[in-house]
Amino acid sequence: MGLNINTEKLTILGVPFDNRKIFNCVWYALSTNMIEGWQPTVEDVKRLKEEAIALSLEEKY
Repeated sequence: MGLNINTEKLTILGVPFDNRKIFNCVWYALSTNMIEGWQPTVEDVKRLKEEAIALSLEEKY
């Protein structure tokens, strides 16, 4: 299974992103773990997106 990335529309497995920085962070996290054989699901992408957004908001305060 591939990761199905669309860098123009900022989607990973069909999950849309509004922020390129968050998109890149999630893409990196997914791809580095896939090297170990993990196959992410749409739910995994959504969870990582939410966690990355939460972390980016914490950095502002």
